[in-house]
Order: sequence, then C-alpha cells, then structure tokens
Amino acid sequence: MSPRPSDHAALPLAQWPAADRLAWEAAHRTPDFLEAGGRGATWRPASQHSAVRSYGRWLGWLTAQGVELDAEAPASRLTLERIRAYIAFVQEGRASVTVASYAGVLCMVMRALFPDADWGWPRAVQRRLRRRSIPMRHKQQRLVPTNDLRQLGLDLMERAGAVLDEPRTAATPPRPRITAARDYRDGLLIALLASRPLRVSNLLGIEIGEHLRRSGDRTTLSFKARETKQNRTLHTVWPEDLALALTRYLAEVRPMLIAAPAPGNIARYTKPLGARLWVGQGGTPLSPAGLQKALKRHTVRRFGHIVNAHAAPLLGHSTLRTTERGYIAADSRVALGQHHDQIAAIRKAARQRWRIAGKKTP
Repeated sequence: MSPRPSDHAALPLAQWPAADRLAWEAAHRTPDFLEAGGRGATWRPASQHSAVRSYGRWLGWLTAQGVELDAEAPASRLTLERIRAYIAFVQEGRASVTVASYAGVLCMVMRALFPDADWGWPRAVQRRLRRRSIPMRHKQQRLVPTNDLRQLGLDLMERAGAVLDEPRTAATPPRPRITAARDYRDGLLIALLASRPLRVSNLLGIEIGEHLRRSGDRTTLSFKARETKQNRTLHTVWPEDLALALTRYLAEVRPMLIAAPAPGNIARYTKPLGARLWVGQGGTPLSPAGLQKALKRHTVRRFGHIVNAHAAPLLGHSTLRTTERGYIAADSRVALGQHHDQIAAIRKAARQRWRIAGKKTP
C-alpha cells in the first residue's frame, strides 16, 4: 500500500509505485543507434526537478484522496473528474498563472512517461487554464516599450554615477555610496535587459571570461547550447552604447559592492570574485529573487507597476520574432567581426612571410 502524505506533500520519486518509476526511467533513457531515447532524456536538471515535484504532487494528492496507486494503471489515473478536483485543490491560495503552470508541467510529464496514451483532452484543459491565467489586456498593460525601459536604466546610472563622483572625505558616510553602487548595477542590468532580452538564468549566470569576453574592439556574450532553454548556442554583442558603463561597473562599482559588508548573516561568496558579473554586497551573486526585487524597486516607481524578470524579455514587442531578429542581427555582427579578424590575421601572416623571404610587401 502506498504511503499517505499530507494534502500538500509531493510524493518523493523513491516512493512512487514501481510502474511509475519504471516509466520515469524509460522516459529518461538516452538514445543509441538501436532505439530512440525517452522524451525526458533532454530535460535539464531544473526541468527534471520540476517534473518530479509536479508528478509527485499529483501522486500525493491521489493518495490523500484514498486512491490505491498500485491498483490502477498509471496513465488511467488521470480522469476528467479527478483533474477537475485536482485543479480545484491547487487553486486554493494560488494565482491563476501558478495553477496553469502546475497543469502544464503535469501534462508534460504525463506525455513523457506514457507516450502511447491519448493526452489530447488534458492538453486542452491546460491550454484553457493558460488562456485564463493572464487576461491579454492586463498583460499588455504591464508591457512597456523597450526604449522606456532602457531609459530607466540610463537614468539610474546617471543619478548613481553623480553620487559616486562626489568628493569623498573622512566624514562621508558609506551607506549612500553603497546604495548608489547598487542602483548603478541595477541600471546597467535593466538597460542590458532592454537591449538584449536574455532569460533570467542566462542573464544572472553571466561569468566574466566565460560568457562575457573581449574580442577585438567588441565585447561579446556567448552561451553554450546546454546553457540555453532552446538547447542552441547564443552569441550576441554587448551594446556599444553601454560599453563605457560596463567599463565603469567592472572597474569601480562591482569592486565596491564586493568590498561592502554582506547584509544580515549571508556568508561571503566563496567562488573567485572574478566570476559572476552581477553581484551584491559581499560578492554574493545576484539571485532571481534579488533581480525581481530590483526590478520592482525601480519599475514600480517609474511605470506604476512591476516589469518582472519573466515578462521583461518581451519588452513591449508585439511578437517574439522581433526579439529573434535582434539576436540574429547580433549574431551576424559577431560573425562579420570574426570574419574581419581572420582576414586581418591572414594578411599579417602573409606580410611576415614576404618580409622573411626578402620580398616587397604586397
């Protein structure tokens, strides 16, 4: 008999019925030359964690309802009556967008674990929940034009920079300068997000020398395929109009934040201080919660509502094609610059060979 958790507990993977665990293993089987892999074989660790939590929550709820999990085939447990009751359960005290997310992940897991079943109607339920989660008019009201968000970032850096430029004396209190350094970081981050709408994980995961690099007279941002949600490499250039701001941030603002005392009982960051681009006091990496707090602090004041980290990549674009075109154009500029660099290197090597041979330079 399956264990009975509390109403809000997710059943851990180790406590899933044998049939469900076997389905999970099959879904994560890596492909080889004899057979295709499972649908979950390419899931990233974060997706796997979310999948285990979502399906475990479903199993835990079923168990709390008195369902004997071992007595039913896993795919047949999902009925219209039960999914209605389950949705009603997860709706208690949760936002509609959270409920739609729960249903979406559960549907994804079901399709991966039991690919031969007909999941048409659960997907239709999930789509209806998603459409109702955020009314389009409400969503459009919360989007802001790219230029407005970018200007907010520039204004923040200008005001913070003026504070940092003020002459210092022994009596100058450190708090205003630390606050200005934080606001300068936030301004640069917001301006970058407006120009290069990166996903939160990529934006906060930028490491100096790994993702952020100097190439000739350009600064580039590069992410490996395994680091992006689309599983595709991403290369773009750092906006030219933010180059000087980045230089000041790296040379002055970031070291100031690293040297500032960490708030509360947060331990100092243990990785090399030259790693993460976005840091807080004490060198701690900026977290998703910290990013959300920064966006709320500045965007509510400017726009009257928060432009959150998940909506920011849209930045008022009518479709995602606008964003994609921006990345394509950036990729083209990087590729063109690399092409010019290669040509220059070839010409330089040719001139050296001609000089060694005692001939005139062509």
